[in-house]
Amino acid sequence: MSGRELFVIGHTVLGRPIEAIRFDPPSYAKPRPTALLFGAIHGDEPASQLMLERLAEELIERPPGRVTWIVPVVNVDGILAGTRNNANDVDLNRNFASATWGTQHRPGYNPGAAAEDQPETQALVKLIDEIQPHRIITVHATYRMVNWDGCAEQLAKEMSERCGYPAENDMGYPTPGSFGAKYGVEKGLEVITLESPYLIACEEAWLETRSALRWCVDLPD
Repeated sequence: MSGRELFVIGHTVLGRPIEAIRFDPPSYAKPRPTALLFGAIHGDEPASQLMLERLAEELIERPPGRVTWIVPVVNVDGILAGTRNNANDVDLNRNFASATWGTQHRPGYNPGAAAEDQPETQALVKLIDEIQPHRIITVHATYRMVNWDGCAEQLAKEMSERCGYPAENDMGYPTPGSFGAKYGVEKGLEVITLESPYLIACEEAWLETRSALRWCVDLPD
């Protein structure tokens, strides 16, 4: 059984803890780059939380092939309130310090007063700075696709084969200040945005994506 440890990586606007779980591979596993998976950056996408909680349960009994960090819920206040944005009404996935960040935005996509001025964003950025993951999977529940940025095209295709969702490089609309813009496009990391359909039942979303998520933490580089 792999080792695992629970961490508090930061706190939300309302002071709630943001928790992360670290899983270590078996001692005999070949060293591979660290993976990070996080969900519920939007509070109205609870399926993303359940999908990562289910994955974490599996990793307790079947350890990953690499050091794996899971943050089931980034936007804890939003999940509890059932709102897309955080308690400051900021869309956390428009709050990252990419070259595309700006105050111009569509209604409902408030990027904040400044890039990375929200505590939830800061907690995620700090974690990434500390653990230096090369593979990052951000789980959403809006569309039905495996979206990729940076050097993740091959991984997106492999995940697509396992969940049946199409692999796409383009979301179909601008995403200024997004996580993928900063860490995929600009930093060149292996960034996947896994989107399960918004209206799908949480348990069904997990069953559809289970094999693809498991592949992310086991696949050799």
